[in-house]
Amino acid sequence: MTTAGEIYDYIDLFAPFDTAMDFDNVGLLVGAREISSEKVLVSLDVTSATILEALEKGAKIIVSHHPIIFSPLKNLLSDSIPFLAAAAGVTVISAHTNLDIAVGGVNDTLARAAGVSFTEGTDSSCCLYGTFEKEYNSSEELCGKLCEALSCKGIRFTSRKGRIKSVCVACGAGGSSIFSAAKRGTDALITGEIKHHELLFAKEKNIAVFDVGHYCSENLIVRELIKKLSEKFPSCCFISSETGGDGTDYYVNTERNKNGT
Repeated sequence: MTTAGEIYDYIDLFAPFDTAMDFDNVGLLVGAREISSEKVLVSLDVTSATILEALEKGAKIIVSHHPIIFSPLKNLLSDSIPFLAAAAGVTVISAHTNLDIAVGGVNDTLARAAGVSFTEGTDSSCCLYGTFEKEYNSSEELCGKLCEALSCKGIRFTSRKGRIKSVCVACGAGGSSIFSAAKRGTDALITGEIKHHELLFAKEKNIAVFDVGHYCSENLIVRELIKKLSEKFPSCCFISSETGGDGTDYYVNTERNKNGT
């Protein structure tokens, strides 16, 4: 069996918890270091369904990307996710922005999937800068590549006048990286969430934006974590959660898009 403490200490080596952003909450958030398990569930999020899945699969430990506790708790009600985990005896370790910026972490994984062949180190905005392996003639062409690589149901994007070669990659809610991307003269931004005023800024600066969705921008890290943890702890079974998803559906108004209005 592998303990939560051993898993925590190993994650701390390649994605140090003390490198997380100031606003973040990471680490062992529910349970105890001494808890051991033959199975560990790895998930992007922790929901009530995730906890039930862990119990059904015999996993006493969950490793998640998004923190099970993010903001300070003012109460602990019986239907809250932290309460459900504690009541079920499930220990939860969450690695969030520390994993975003780690070498081989979420941003690196997103960049690699997007076909970015060269990247520069992270900055305070939790993003990477690089160049695509090939030059794209249009935003639509790159949308096709990203949909396939990230298993997206759809992508919200802006067009750019000119080809696309340089890119800023900012997983999750990384839309604010558009401002640093503009200062560097970057052709495109790939992110999981971007605000309206940030999109307008991108249009003014002729930067192509690809909002692939928070879930699709980060979910690939689950597979990478399982691979890494399995190699370190071969006697433990690390399982990818089957309860995840972005929880959204897409309706496309084809007539409106066709008319350009």
